[in-house]
Amino acid sequence: MTTTDKYLLSFTAAGLMINESVRIAEEYLKLGDWDLVNQSNKEKNLLQSRTTSRSQRVFQEIKIRLRILSDYQIQALVDGNIEEQKQILWFIVCKRYQFIREFAIEVIHEKFLSMKSGVDDVDFDGFFIRKADWHPELNEITASTKTKLKTVLFRMMREAGILSQTNEIIPSLLSSRVVDLIKNDGSIGFDIFPMYA
Repeated sequence: MTTTDKYLLSFTAAGLMINESVRIAEEYLKLGDWDLVNQSNKEKNLLQSRTTSRSQRVFQEIKIRLRILSDYQIQALVDGNIEEQKQILWFIVCKRYQFIREFAIEVIHEKFLSMKSGVDDVDFDGFFIRKADWHPELNEITASTKTKLKTVLFRMMREAGILSQTNEIIPSLLSSRVVDLIKNDGSIGFDIFPMYA
């Protein structure tokens, strides 16, 4: 994927969605078919949404993310402890969304290596401006959409254990299960995490 590929920004539809993603993954492993999982979600309200439209929107986003994994990787997500689940879901969103992956590598990982402890709005704004030179679609979004991108991204990083509630970088310690999953996948590296790769 080159730096001029158009960014997918649909990650704003949902945060990391840990419990919900695991629930949908479990249902997929049980049924083996995404259409059946969709039907099951409609009938059982697996995502416990108040409205059908929100349930469908979140389900579609989770399905898109999970479909980039092999059945083996989905099983690892379901079998993992909460920390492993967070790390696998962070891996998924970084694999799916180039914008998130580049922020993780170019801002979070680089700051971690430079021993700078926190991330703030200035870091996001600087990253956004740099990327807008290569991605004209970023110049076309509204100020409110830009704010939403930042809000959801930072929330995801807190949910994944990448950042603390005060946006301090938390060094990652990956389990052997997660290390093997990322290594065997081979699509992206460990520099999506604040750690010495």
